[in-house]
Amino acid sequence: MVASSPGVGHIFPTIPTAWALRAAGHEVVVAMSGRTDRAVGAGLPVVDVSPGVDYDKLQMEFVQRNPEMMLKPRENKDGESGADDFQFENIARLFAEVSAPTVDRTVELARQWRPDAILYTPVHGTGPLAAAAVGVPAVMQGFNMVLGSEMTSAIAQSMSAHYERHGLASDDVKPAAILDVAPPSLRRQYDEQDNVWPIRYLPYNGGGVLPQWLNEPRKRPRVTVTLGSTVPGVGGIDLLQRFVEAAGTMDAEFVLALAGADLSRLGELPDNLVPVDWVPLAQLLAVSDAVIHHGGGGSTLTAAAAGVPQYVVPHGGDNFVHAKLIRARGLGDELTPSGLDEQRLAELIEDGPMRAAAREVAAEMQVQDTFSALIPKLVDLTR
Repeated sequence: MVASSPGVGHIFPTIPTAWALRAAGHEVVVAMSGRTDRAVGAGLPVVDVSPGVDYDKLQMEFVQRNPEMMLKPRENKDGESGADDFQFENIARLFAEVSAPTVDRTVELARQWRPDAILYTPVHGTGPLAAAAVGVPAVMQGFNMVLGSEMTSAIAQSMSAHYERHGLASDDVKPAAILDVAPPSLRRQYDEQDNVWPIRYLPYNGGGVLPQWLNEPRKRPRVTVTLGSTVPGVGGIDLLQRFVEAAGTMDAEFVLALAGADLSRLGELPDNLVPVDWVPLAQLLAVSDAVIHHGGGGSTLTAAAAGVPQYVVPHGGDNFVHAKLIRARGLGDELTPSGLDEQRLAELIEDGPMRAAAREVAAEMQVQDTFSALIPKLVDLTR
């Protein structure tokens, strides 16, 4: 069973894993809510475990009660991001609330379907609970370069009442294994190495009909600009005002992949800024020279796999950590909206140290094992 939190960036990394299991002859069912269409569109059987719950509203209400969670860039006097905190406790409380509506139906499904293991996304509190309820291993499917077993334990503590309702203890809840998708030179150090299974990050961004121009030779440098699936709707796109002014002066093409956001707030766009509807990010970056993004796990890792330099304009959650990792490794930089000026954009598209470092990281990822190689270890966990 795959148990996922509702975010698009949460379910997507599990899709290649689920299909690796199916290709090896195993049965898979996905227990999730929210964007169930994303898993259904990938050809997987899905059970909606909290039908009718509006997760956008639920999360927005939490943010309104906890304004420090608001997705917004922070600047200090040097124009750099003014924070590197992960807001660990707030993230744990938020996703405990997000997980709560899924508990009873997920446990019921687990008792009926009897999985041999439950694969869960890092901030989903229900996966480990359901695994404990039916006595099977819980395996964390990583989707960024931050989360480990600490988040599982923290969310479990925030969900102690739900554990108690099902006759379970929330103390010291940990995954049986962690699938770590971070590139080798960006991987964190764990206190317990035995249950960490490094795997290659396989970008999956859904399907889509590729526009014809994507397959044509580009006549000038191309930079993709994305803010993921959450920031445009929560934080808005006003932060791109300075970028639009600077990009309009460049001899380069900037593709705006902004999740259908209302671009009228940016005024009349220069001719070299090209808005697009949904285009799978991996395919877009394969024909791009660089990327500007918010620092989400999917955007960061997909850019790393593509071997392109990246500027990160962090907003919240894991964004700040990713931005600093990218900067430290040398394959990009951490900027604020005001930092997206002509000089920095010119540096992004040149063939310099950032591009060389980006290619090195992509090469590291290419030789990593995919999850298929680890399926025997997962089977051993279930015995």
